[in-house]
Amino acid sequence: MYPKDKLKKEWIQDKITDEAVEWAKSFGEYLQSDDSRNRGTGPLTSSQIRRFFGELKRIQADPVKYKEEIPMLKAKLAYAVGRDTTTFRGQVQNKTKIKEFYEELEKGINYIRTENLKEDVIRFVKLVESIVAFHKFFGGK
Repeated sequence: MYPKDKLKKEWIQDKITDEAVEWAKSFGEYLQSDDSRNRGTGPLTSSQIRRFFGELKRIQADPVKYKEEIPMLKAKLAYAVGRDTTTFRGQVQNKTKIKEFYEELEKGINYIRTENLKEDVIRFVKLVESIVAFHKFFGGK
């Protein structure tokens, strides 16, 4: 599944399928994997997830009231990516898999439609909850 398969628009705009749950499982497992021994990236941390997830849950409580903050979620994730850098042999790289987390969730945020705001936000939150659950299941700290 992940990284070959990416988050799909229909999971946000239509329904969460078994395929979506399997994707969330593979993505959660990937996010907790540690590739840092080969100068890759380490696992995504729980605190990185919590910062984003707390904001997402606040928006979920009243999507209409907070609809202007939905696009700002991308900026918050981008900031987390920028904070998570290190330099190795003159090259800037991320310490954790926060960039991959950002890239996939940015797509999901873009798929949230104004005309179906509540339903799309609910499905997006459920998908993120699945990713977080599998990240923890596979040993995420």
